[in-house]
Amino acid sequence: MSQSSHERRFDMGAWLHLILMSALLVLSIANLVYRYTLPTDGWSVYTTDIDPANWVYWVNLVGAPSGLMVGDELLAVDGRSVAGAATAAYVEAPPGWQAGGGVTMTVIRDGERRDVKAPVANWTPAAFWRYNAGTPDKAFGLLGALIFVALGWFTFWRRPATPSARALLVLSAIVGATTISGMLPDGLSVQFDRMAFSLTLFFSYVIFGILYAPTLLAFSLLFPHPKRVIQRHPKLALIPVLLGLLVFIAVIPLHIAVLGWLGTLAMVLASIISFIHSAFTQRDAVSRAQLRWAIGGLVLGLALFLLNFPMAFGLITDPFLIALFNILPRFGLAVIGVGLAVAILRYRLYDIDVIIRKTVQYGVVTALLALVYFGLVVLLQTLFGRATGEQSPVIIVISTLAIAALFTPLRRRVQDGIDRRFFRKKYDAQQVLADFARTARDETDLDALLAELERVVGETMQPEGVSVWLVDTAPNQGRR
Repeated sequence: MSQSSHERRFDMGAWLHLILMSALLVLSIANLVYRYTLPTDGWSVYTTDIDPANWVYWVNLVGAPSGLMVGDELLAVDGRSVAGAATAAYVEAPPGWQAGGGVTMTVIRDGERRDVKAPVANWTPAAFWRYNAGTPDKAFGLLGALIFVALGWFTFWRRPATPSARALLVLSAIVGATTISGMLPDGLSVQFDRMAFSLTLFFSYVIFGILYAPTLLAFSLLFPHPKRVIQRHPKLALIPVLLGLLVFIAVIPLHIAVLGWLGTLAMVLASIISFIHSAFTQRDAVSRAQLRWAIGGLVLGLALFLLNFPMAFGLITDPFLIALFNILPRFGLAVIGVGLAVAILRYRLYDIDVIIRKTVQYGVVTALLALVYFGLVVLLQTLFGRATGEQSPVIIVISTLAIAALFTPLRRRVQDGIDRRFFRKKYDAQQVLADFARTARDETDLDALLAELERVVGETMQPEGVSVWLVDTAPNQGRR
């Protein structure tokens, strides 16, 4: 079995990776859907620091009239303290915490303690959209996560047996799960529901804080190929797993959050060093071009991610700097996604040009067929309506049959056009072989046919030499 076919083989380990990471994304979506159904005050919030982690109200997403104002720091709801609760434990909801009701919130505003009335509402599609696309940093963060997840899954599907492709799948699934969980703000809607609190703690914090950095470090040691020391001593690849276990012990059983942050910081810095080392140890021009984009994007994106740590360690207290350092890291995923995308699409990292070709091909065909389908439906319904004065389901049937008849010839034409424009070598080889097939069907002169065969093999395969051996029916006789 060739190396390429081995890399494309789905073994038990590949299927296990695929099932577990798929389950992680599905569960994160289920968590988001569940949280969307919970009552909320309708605001987005941020925490001032790790301890006491008071919520500061930032944007009224739902838009319901409220006594809350931007910058209010929450202390209690209907007399129940929530100061420091964001990183501590679930808080039982007060009786008034129901959609359509209202609560009294104790806040600090301009240095003074105040009680204000706030309504309790349901999340709305407009609020969901406003939170995720209302600012450039959120929109770019979502786009970057989408690109990163898509690249991770495409690469794994193409190279399921490649260690770095498996690590990239796990890394992209972690990014996808935390991004999905972050598509609704935390705050009281999570704090006042035990299940939502546990799920959000897991998807937004535990897997990110405990799995993200170790998986990133493992990916840096395996990308694009395992480092020589890993090849000689495969068990060293387990070091990131052990480090992740130590972070887990520090954060969960021991509740020492600062050790978790320090461990994550150390692993991120080690990953950056590992990526830079890979960039300098690659010899051939193609690998250097691949890694220039891939590692450049990874290093710059991780540098933006490092801006989370000054806030985590309480080094920044100025509200403007807190807001700025909340925004900039969100661009990190977009930078990483673009770098990997260029390395994979332009320089064929992981050799996924077949996926690119098929994706472009079927994307164009789908768009054209949809255009033709809806055009036929509108046109025929208009003509039929003018003739009979009513609409007919027969039009849908006719349009569907027309699309079915158009699919194959349209796909071939689109494929030829894409191959001519973007995959010229493949298209030229196909054309040469097709011309030879026609020649072989019509040519009767053996010498002319042999000359044509040598020309075709030379153009398509480009070997150093071409020889043809013909065997006569008589034994031990031949012609070269």
